[in-house]
Amino acid sequence: MNETTFYHSTPIQIRFNDIDGLGHVNNSTIQEYFDLGRMHYMQDVLSGQIFKGDETLIVANINTDFLSPIYLKNKMEVKTAITRLGTKSLNMVQQVINSDSKEVKAICKSVMVAFHKINENAIELKAEWREAISKHEKTTF
Repeated sequence: MNETTFYHSTPIQIRFNDIDGLGHVNNSTIQEYFDLGRMHYMQDVLSGQIFKGDETLIVANINTDFLSPIYLKNKMEVKTAITRLGTKSLNMVQQVINSDSKEVKAICKSVMVAFHKINENAIELKAEWREAISKHEKTTF
């Protein structure tokens, strides 16, 4: 498996209500952590462009592997990278990791599609998105 290099990180504040009856963060809450990482990546790398206007990115597919429990007192972060740009879609890889031990607690792989909000159809990825992502990821797709 290719090793992904992550240039983007989002710290996560674990809240008391994130904890389930077993004393660890519930799996559905971990997915919310990935959503936060995805949102901050888009704000930071694309200057929030996908939250303005009629063109955006939407999640088309998500696959998550939960590797080990996260507890209330753990210091966590979400690492995010885009690993592929297609014509209308991109692939994103994320990890929730313990900031102290660097242990990977969960991995999420998703496909996002460029989407026109008004016409409700897939569109080509905007050139400025491609440029910003390529620059951030330090690669040419």
